[in-house]
Amino acid sequence: MLLSAVAQDMKNHVYPITFCVMDKENDASWTFFFEKLKEIVIDELDLCFVSDRHNSIANGIVSVYNHAHHRYCMRHLGENLRINHHCGDYLYLYYNAAKAYSLEEFDNHFVEFKNKCPTTAVVLEHDIGFEKYSRAHFPGNRYDVMTTNIADSLNVMLIDEREYLVVSIFNSISKRFGELFRESHAYILKSMGNQIVPAAEKIARKK
Repeated sequence: MLLSAVAQDMKNHVYPITFCVMDKENDASWTFFFEKLKEIVIDELDLCFVSDRHNSIANGIVSVYNHAHHRYCMRHLGENLRINHHCGDYLYLYYNAAKAYSLEEFDNHFVEFKNKCPTTAVVLEHDIGFEKYSRAHFPGNRYDVMTTNIADSLNVMLIDEREYLVVSIFNSISKRFGELFRESHAYILKSMGNQIVPAAEKIARKK
């Protein structure tokens, strides 16, 4: 079962939000999800999936999407490093490297992290690969890559609805996103005179 909600901005860009209820999380389930998703989200080089390191997600993307990029959520990866590699005290260096825009800035932060956590740095460099989590090494449009953890944000927002029956879950999700889209549309109409979003305007002021 698949539920899709679609948001559209003032430039007619379409942003689909899709939910799927399956009996278990495996290769078959994720492949089914991506096959259905491909009906509304086309396979192209500008498309990027951001997820945790679940093997079935990677397998599903590879089997269905030939051109899209697949990258790891830096927060999920960071939590894995903290718990399994015990480098919590120096995790800020990992985040500094992951969020860096230039290769020079990335190298400076990663070398510092490597000096503090050499074995973990080997995992990041050789087992995972810089391009999987680093903004500077991302081969696509780096300035359009979402870095916030949208999946966990949605989980928190829908924490009560997740206890409902399946049909009620979908109805509640559809209603909630309808409300959010209407609020966003109203906000955009009030901000038509602004050339940039508030977050970008705040950064510009600091610069």
